[in-house]
This record gives sequence, structure tokens and C-alpha cells, in this order.
Amino acid sequence: MSAPSPFWYATRGAGMVLLILLTVVVVLGILTSNRWGTARIPRFVSGALHRNISLLTIVFLVLHILTAIFDSFAHLGIKDALIPFASAYRPIWMGVGVIGAELFIALVITSLLRGRLGYRTWRLTHWLAYASWPLALVHGLGTGSDTKMAWALLLNAACVAAVLLALGWRLAIGTPQSEPVRLVSLATTSLAALALLIWMINGPLKPGWAQAAGTPADLLVRATSGSTVAGLPVGLHDQLQGSLTQDSGGGLRLDLQDVPDSSLRVLVSVADSQASTATVQVMRNGQTICNSSVPITQQLAATCGTTHLILESLQQQGGSQVQGLLVTSRS
Repeated sequence: MSAPSPFWYATRGAGMVLLILLTVVVVLGILTSNRWGTARIPRFVSGALHRNISLLTIVFLVLHILTAIFDSFAHLGIKDALIPFASAYRPIWMGVGVIGAELFIALVITSLLRGRLGYRTWRLTHWLAYASWPLALVHGLGTGSDTKMAWALLLNAACVAAVLLALGWRLAIGTPQSEPVRLVSLATTSLAALALLIWMINGPLKPGWAQAAGTPADLLVRATSGSTVAGLPVGLHDQLQGSLTQDSGGGLRLDLQDVPDSSLRVLVSVADSQASTATVQVMRNGQTICNSSVPITQQLAATCGTTHLILESLQQQGGSQVQGLLVTSRS
């Protein structure tokens, strides 16, 4: 498997920055909708900050789209960036992102043309455009290669928490006459947050998501000639996450998922508590790549054809959860 291109790293980074900026835009939009301001931050300052960050968000949105097109991995084109659900790569989650991007562009345009639009037209378009934030969030979770990483989960959780807190504050300060509407809005927001959590657990965080999300089969197994043996790349330094199970005889089994490449699994089996060797089985998309018996040491090392792999830093995180690192090199 060839190394990712610089555009691949750039589109990932721009996407994360984009989510942060979009979260700030939404939070400021919610706060300024109630003419919010303080002695240190007058309302006109928060309004100007809102507009400027919105324009900066557009810059990173363009950067995210262009680098995704220039990167050769997913074979995305201009059509995929403009037409929702036209992409062959994870079409649903790419399509959600396209809709979110177009709604946000509509938000910025209507804000710049506010003086030429009727207030009701501007306000309706403006609030509809705020749907770009949850769509961008779901797009990132559904297509992102870093979704299962701890730092990415924390970043997404922080963005969700910021928007929920802003919404909670906005709903709490309404007039008594608007209380029924505020209660319905609060219930709807709570249900949406719960639905997002359930989808995450049963979707992006579940093994096999890359295939379930609609990644083309050739991308799941694509590898450059000479850099892999039976589908196992060299040069990996990937985080592993999985579970540990034990039987009554002292035997144990580790089932580890490669976090960046969810199609790759490593199974480690130990017959009993007296065993001096373990069986290491590497699988891709449910098919065995290699299977070997190795000595039990602090780092499990095995050979898969001409690819040498090491399982290191294996640690139990509490309960049955285990994490570690998969490192591969040419043997």
C-alpha cells in the first residue's frame, strides 16, 4: 500500500479545523440571535467576529474540498463535490457533507446580502442554513479515517457539547409565552443527541464500518505491488482497539481492530495459562492473510510472508477493553 499523499493529510486536517470553526460560527450565531453582549464584548464586536469567522470557515471549506479532489485515494471529482450522493465513495456520508457545505455557503451569502433581502426571507434562510453544522458533524464521523481515535472523539464531543450548551442557554432565557415552543425544542434537541450517540455506537465505532459505509471494494484491498504480502502493508504504525476474552481453562483471545483501517483485524489466541506460544492471525475483510505461532513476550512479533509485524504496547484499559500498536516492516 503506497503512503498517503500530502493532500490526504491536508484534507483530514482542514476537515477537523472546519468543524471547529463551524461550531464557533453556530455558537456565536445562537448567542447573537438574542442580542448577546457584555461590557467587555459589545454586541457589535460579537457580530463582527461571527461574520469574520464565517468567512474564514469558507476558506477552510474550499481547502477541504480541493485537497479531497486532488488526493487520488477516493477518486473524487468536481461532480462529487457539487452534487449530493453522486460519489461512489461512501455516497450517503459524502452527500450529507455536500448538502451541509452548500447550506453553509447559503448562510454566508444571505448574511452578506442581508440589507437587500426582506427580514423574513433572511431569517428563514439563515436558520435553515444552520442545519449545515449537524450535517458536517455526521459527514466527518461517517467518512473520517480518524473517527475512532481518542483525540477525534474528544474533539467531536467538545463541539457537540458547545452547541448543546449554547442551545440550552438560548432556550432557558425565553419569555413565558414561548415556553411550550422552548420545551418542544429542548426535547427535540435531546432526542437528536441521543440518536447521534446510538448511531455512533452502531455505525462508525463498530468494526466493519468502512465497508458498511460504502467504501468501494477495490479501495478496501488496494495495495501497491511489492509493498504488501497477501494484503498486509509495510510501514504501518497503527493504533489497535479491541477486546479480551478468557475461558475457564486459562486460555485467552484478543480480537483487535486496526483503527485507521477498519478492514484489518489481528486475532491473538493463547491455549492456556501454561502456554509459551501464542497464535497470531491477521485478517482483512474477514479473510485470513496469515497465521503463525510466536513466542509469548512483551512484544509479540510474527512474520507474514515477507512482512514483519510487531504487536506492542498492549494494555488492558479496564474490563475487557484492550488497545495497542501494530507496527509492520519488511522482514
